[in-house]
Amino acid sequence: MAELSSRDRMIRSAVELISRNGVDATSFSDVIKHSGAPRGSIYHHFPGGKTELMVEAVRAAGAIITRRISSAAATGSTADVIEAVGDIWRLNLTRSDFAIGCPVIAGGLARASEPEVAEVSAEVMLGWQKLIESQLETAGYPAVQAKSMANLTITSVEGAVAVCQTTRSIEPLEQVIASLQGLSRSEAWSR
Repeated sequence: MAELSSRDRMIRSAVELISRNGVDATSFSDVIKHSGAPRGSIYHHFPGGKTELMVEAVRAAGAIITRRISSAAATGSTADVIEAVGDIWRLNLTRSDFAIGCPVIAGGLARASEPEVAEVSAEVMLGWQKLIESQLETAGYPAVQAKSMANLTITSVEGAVAVCQTTRSIEPLEQVIASLQGLSRSEAWSR
């Protein structure tokens, strides 16, 4: 595996730091220290300053989940898509001892200080929803139900992640995943 460039290390560090601390509490100094990148390289790679770095971090984090949703949608059922999203959060929450939340949500919550980052966060979230909606339509769900189920999936999982962090338990996520999978198999959702 090739070594990450300074730019990529800074983006990866920014993703982790905003997942832990939020956008407002993540500084360039924090990113430099965490990534080990040379101090002078941050403005070279991100001439737009912190906003540019945070936008790139949100996009990079969003792309990881987008790839998982796309891969699961291409080869599996709606329940498989829900499971793939659940797997991402099971791993992140347990490996970080419940310290890591969603960096895309963190970007959206920074609207007052970083509106551009919040807009990118909204685009990423809507992209996830559209992917799930499309998979559901392909599986035979009517458009209205597909849109509703996709929204329910994203909002339920994201909410469960926050509750898991708060309670330091994976159980809320497990319950949400099981409920969503049950709904995805229900004929009521496909009518």
